Parts: sequence; C-alpha cells; structure tokens
Amino acid sequence: MRVIKVFWLHILLAVVALALWDTPFVKPFRVFVVWMHEMGHALATLVTGGDVSELRVRWNESGHVISRGGIRPIISSAGYVGAACVGALLIYCGRWGGVQRVVLGLIGLLQVVLAVMYTPFWGVDFWFGVGCGLILMGIALRLENGALVLATWVGVMLCLYSLEDFRTDLWMQTVRTDAGILAQYWGVPILAYPIAFVWAAVSVWVMFLAMRGLARHVDVDERRDLEVGVGEGPNERIGE
Repeated sequence: MRVIKVFWLHILLAVVALALWDTPFVKPFRVFVVWMHEMGHALATLVTGGDVSELRVRWNESGHVISRGGIRPIISSAGYVGAACVGALLIYCGRWGGVQRVVLGLIGLLQVVLAVMYTPFWGVDFWFGVGCGLILMGIALRLENGALVLATWVGVMLCLYSLEDFRTDLWMQTVRTDAGILAQYWGVPILAYPIAFVWAAVSVWVMFLAMRGLARHVDVDERRDLEVGVGEGPNERIGE
C-alpha cells in the first residue's frame, strides 16, 4: 500500500500510457522522447568538444544527429542512457516541486535552442521541437500543479520508452542501433551486444535509484511528521 501511496501518480500515468500506447494521443509524446534521445547525442557532442551539423526527428520515431569530433563512446551512450537518466531525474525531483519545474523548464529551453540551431527551419521536426519546448517552459513557469503532472508524465514516458527501445531495438536489431554504430567505430561488431546490455542495465538501474530515493524521502518526511506529532502532545508545553 505504501508503494501505491508514494507512486500513485506514476502508476496512474504509466497505466494510461500503456493503455493508449499505439493511439494518436500518445504518439506525440513518443516522438518527443525521440527528441530527447537525439538531444542527448547532440549535447554530448558539444560537451565533449565536437560540432553538430544537423539534428532531425521524424514522425515515424526515427532520427539522427550528424556531427564530427567529440568523444564517440560518450556521444553514442547519451541517447538511450541519457533519455533514461532525464526520466529518472524528473521522477526523483518529484519531492521538490520547484526543482522539478526548473528541470522541466530547462529541458524545454534546451529543446528550443537545439531546434533553432540544428534543425532545418522548414522541417516539421523544427516546429515540433520549438513548440514542445515552449509548452514545457510555459507550464513550468506558470502552472505549479500542471508542471507536476507534466513532469511526472514526461519522466514516466521516458522510462517506459527506454524499456521499449531495449526490447525492440537494442535486443532485436542491435547492430543497427547506437550500440552497433559504436561497435563498428571500435572495429569489433560483436561488441554491440555487450554494449547494449550495459546500456540497458545502467538505464534500469538509474530508474530504480530514482524511485528508491523518492520513496526514502517520503519515509523520512513521515517519520519527521510522526516525531513532531508526538512532541506536541496535549501535555507538552513550550519551555518545559
């Protein structure tokens, strides 16, 4: 019961997402997650000293980042693992509404900046990226409760989509994914499978850590409330 108490919103949103997974309602959010995946590649390229030429995301949930330079293992890992880490961060920040809103707003800001800089102006993915980014920033700035629900929904979607990616891409067509590309870069194609396994394990691990951390904070708050309640009994007077 305590799990339901702590994660009731996450569970509800996960059920809704899974029930509507292949419907037009969830489709835009799935494309948004692909945006997060490609953003991870682009940001990792820039952070490690590389240059990004183009970032594209298609409605069929495919995408790519054209870049040169940077640290290739970090860049390749930043797609799957990066999206899972962002989802875990949004879940973990659920205890601090203000922090969660800041994270949500920063995600929106980064999406707008990267779309403007690296996605062709005429493309649908440009307008989708800019529109999603502005919506995230607007809700983060103006709607406290709305930001909580949206941030939790995005976190759940990122985690669920990461797991879906592991099943459909990393396991079923490993050599065609980022893991396969990295293995080819190293000149050892068979490495694609252990790379995919490590990425999946790390992503599931950070999701678990986020949920466990949130649950522990709730436990601490409940114990503190209990102690305050005991210390302020009817026979307790200030100064004694």
